Amino acid sequence: MKDDEQEIIDAIESSIYMYQEAEGVMTKYKHDFLTGYIWKDIDYEEYNQVGMSRLPANQVEDAIQEVIKTYSDLGLTRIGWFVSPQSKPDNLPEFLEKNGFTKDIPAWGMFRSMTDPLDISITDEFEFKEYTVQEMMKLFDDPEFCRMAEQSYGKPEGSAQVLRLGFAMASHLEINAFVAYEKETNKPVAFSGIVYVPNTNIALLNGAATLPEYRKRGIYSSMLKLRYEKAKQDNKSNLILQAKEATSAPIAAKNGFKKICDLAIYVWKKELQE
Repeated sequence: MKDDEQEIIDAIESSIYMYQEAEGVMTKYKHDFLTGYIWKDIDYEEYNQVGMSRLPANQVEDAIQEVIKTYSDLGLTRIGWFVSPQSKPDNLPEFLEKNGFTKDIPAWGMFRSMTDPLDISITDEFEFKEYTVQEMMKLFDDPEFCRMAEQSYGKPEGSAQVLRLGFAMASHLEINAFVAYEKETNKPVAFSGIVYVPNTNIALLNGAATLPEYRKRGIYSSMLKLRYEKAKQDNKSNLILQAKEATSAPIAAKNGFKKICDLAIYVWKKELQE
């Protein structure tokens, strides 16, 4: 594998675990050969997950049981384990399945070189504004913005504050967001993020979401173009993203992103163990 390809795969994996702890809300799972997140008040595997597995073969069983016990002791019933080409040992999925985990969310690691032009026009039907992470956190004081964020992601009412926490936990990173507003009403209808992966020349695209009734009107592609232009202005070499195989991966492929690796989350559910 070429060095630049290895760097891209490393960035795809490490970018998932680059967020800071939030006191009383999210803590890091700490282990010599693993990392992860513990959200004690959110019982969902995409929040409560571990990854960056670099486990010696003779410690895998103990490490898996320790993860299960740690989360279970907090009353959490769903645990995710992120598996990438970097995960060790190579047969980690076999150990996970043996201990009650099932492969649940297949995804692709994808990239797009900044040397490849992006032939997309920005729609003039909407106004797009760029915000810093600190400015984005203030937007969550606006009930209308919160409703947009929740409905765009298909999340329950009140969950926007979890998104706000996500920005707070990323305040140490170079992160910007774009929000789309309907011109006639100034109504927020979509937003997306771009994060510069530390110690690399790579930019991560994340957080894109649009209100259902405003989809297929050029907003997603416009925000992709805006983030591409920002990364180009800052001399980044590649854009990366993690895309679910069944949904966002085909859309990313249409916009010039190429698959570089397979990703997966293996899920442990308490009700399936009893």
